[in-house]
Amino acid sequence: MRPTDYIASLFKPSGGPGGESAAYDFDPIGSYFYNCPAEEGVFQIVDAETTADLDLNAVFEKIDRTTSRVGQQYLYARLRTLRGEEDAADFDRRVGAFENDDELTQRCAGHLARLAGDDAYDLCRLIFDTPVRVRRIGLIYALTAAAAAALLLAPFYPALLLLFVAIYAVNMYIHYSNKINISLYTSAVKQLSTALKTARYLAAEGVPGSDEAARPIRRVAEVEHRSRIVGTQGDGGNELAAVGWLAFELVKIAFNIEVILFHRFTGSIATHRDAIHDVFRFIGRTDAAISVMRLRRAAKTCRPTFTDGKYLEAVQVVHPLIEGCTANTLTLDGTGLLLTGSNMSGKTTFIRTVMLNALLGETLCTCFAERFTAPYMRLHSSIRISDDITEGTSYYLQEVLTVKRLLEDADRPAACLFVLDELFKGTNTTERIAAGKAVLARLNRGPHIVLAATHDIELAELLRGDGYELHHFREEVADGRLVFDYCLHTGPLTTRNAIRILELYDYPPELIAEAYDTQQKLLGNG
Repeated sequence: MRPTDYIASLFKPSGGPGGESAAYDFDPIGSYFYNCPAEEGVFQIVDAETTADLDLNAVFEKIDRTTSRVGQQYLYARLRTLRGEEDAADFDRRVGAFENDDELTQRCAGHLARLAGDDAYDLCRLIFDTPVRVRRIGLIYALTAAAAAALLLAPFYPALLLLFVAIYAVNMYIHYSNKINISLYTSAVKQLSTALKTARYLAAEGVPGSDEAARPIRRVAEVEHRSRIVGTQGDGGNELAAVGWLAFELVKIAFNIEVILFHRFTGSIATHRDAIHDVFRFIGRTDAAISVMRLRRAAKTCRPTFTDGKYLEAVQVVHPLIEGCTANTLTLDGTGLLLTGSNMSGKTTFIRTVMLNALLGETLCTCFAERFTAPYMRLHSSIRISDDITEGTSYYLQEVLTVKRLLEDADRPAACLFVLDELFKGTNTTERIAAGKAVLARLNRGPHIVLAATHDIELAELLRGDGYELHHFREEVADGRLVFDYCLHTGPLTTRNAIRILELYDYPPELIAEAYDTQQKLLGNG
C-alpha cells in the first residue's frame, strides 16, 4: 500500500449522491451529527481527533451512495456514532432487505430523490433549532378582535372605519415584522412537506421500520397541515396567481391571520419535535441502508464478526481510499501489535487501515476485507498531532494530553482499540523510548488491543514481555532506487536504510562517511 497514493487520494474529487462528481460541504452534511444530542445508550461518539486521524470525511466521500440529503446527513452521523453490537446487527438487517430486491430499491430511490436538493439539509433545523415565538400574542389577538368588530359595525357607525384603518396600520407593521421570522422557516417547512410525503411512500413500500414510523408520520401530518401558511409565501407563477395572493395578503394583514397561524405552528413544532426526528431517522436509515447495499456491490467487502476476548483477525484488509491497495493479513490472539519500518514503507497506513475497518464494521457492518473478526470496541487514536499556537501548547504537550485521555479510557471496563503512531516523538530519544515503553505496556493490559507503529527498534526488545507481537514493513535499495513491497512481515525490522537513502539523493560523500562512522559508535561497534 503506497502512502503517497493514500495522500493523493485525499485530494481526489469524489462522487456525490447519485454518483455525480460534486464537492462535499461538511457544514450542512455534518449539521445533523453536531446538533444531535447524545442518545441514551450510545457506546461512543467518534471525536474530532480520530476523525482527522482516519480521514473520515474523505472516506465518507468515497463510500457515500445516498440519494437524499437527509440520508447523507444520517449516514455521516452513523459513521461517527458507535451504538453497540445490537444496533449494528439491526442496521445489517435493514441493508439485507434491499440486497435481493432491486425493484424495491429502485422504487425507494425514486421516493428519496424528492429530498435530493440542497434545501433538504434544512429539515433538521425543525428538530434542533429553538422555535421563534411571537411576542405579545395577547395584544395581537385583541387587535384582531378589534379589527373584526370595527369592520362589522362600520355600516352602522361609519366613524369606526377610521379605527379600522388605524388598527390595519398597526397590524401591517406586525405582519411584516413577523415575515422575518417566517423566512427563517420557509425552506425547512417546504422540506417537511416533502419529507412527510417521502416517509409515507417508503412506509407504503413496507421497508424495515415502517410499522414503527406509522405513528410519527401521523403526528407530523398535524404539523405539516399548520405549516402551509409558512411554506406558501407569494411564489405564484403567473399574474392571476399574483393578484389572488395580493388579495389574500391584504386579508391576512387585517386580521393577523399569518401571525396567529405562525404562533400555532411554532407551538406545534415544539410539541412534535420528537415525531419529526423519528420521521427524519426513518428516511435517513432507509437511504443509508440502500447506500451501504450499493457499496457492498461496488467493492469487495465483508460483514464483520464480533467476538468476545482479546482477538483480532483482519484477512486481506485494504484501505478504501487507496487504488490498488496491497492487501495484508493480521491476526492477534491475546496480544498487541508493535510495527516497525522506515518512512513511506506503509506502517502508519496499515494501522490506520485496520482501525478504519474496525470503525466501518461497528457502524455500517461492512469491512474492506475478506474476513474481519474483532470485539465491538471503543476506538481511540494518536496519529496526527500538532502544536496549538492559540492554546500555547507545544507538540510534546499535545501528545501528553492526547495519551492521557487514552490512559483514562484504558481504566474503563469496555474493550478499546488503541492506535498510536510514533509515540512521544516530540521529545528526546532516551525519554521517548522509556515513556513509550511504559505507556504501551499499560495500554495493553486487560481486554484492550493496541496497534503501535514506531521507528524505535529498541522498543521491540523492551516490550517482549508485555504481550506484543512484532511485525514490520521493509524496503530495499535496488538499481539506485527505493523499492517498497508494502507487505506485512513477521518479526522486528533488522535493516537500517536511512543513511543509504541519503546516498541515493546525492548527499556529500564525506557527510555520508561521517554518518556511518557515528552510527557504528552509537551501536557500540566503533
